[in-house]
Amino acid sequence: MGLRQRLLYLQAESVSVRSQIIAMALHEPVPKSVTQIEPTGVDFPYASVHEAVIDGWRVVSFPSPKESATTDDDLTILGYEFILEKLEQFDD
Repeated sequence: MGLRQRLLYLQAESVSVRSQIIAMALHEPVPKSVTQIEPTGVDFPYASVHEAVIDGWRVVSFPSPKESATTDDDLTILGYEFILEKLEQFDD
């Protein structure tokens, strides 16, 4: 068994950790893992970044202030990106 880093990219409606999630991508530390951005309409495991933190995820990157200069049309697609990590045991 080995300790590996899982990465969770969450796109939120605002820079607040309590804002609604609008898209997500989970990157698993396993060979040949394929990751896709899941858009709105999918049942996300968390409604907000705050809920993910309560579940043990750690925020490693907050949205850049530059992101707030994007247009409303860009935000409906991208949102404000938070990157979170969780270290977990995986069978080797």
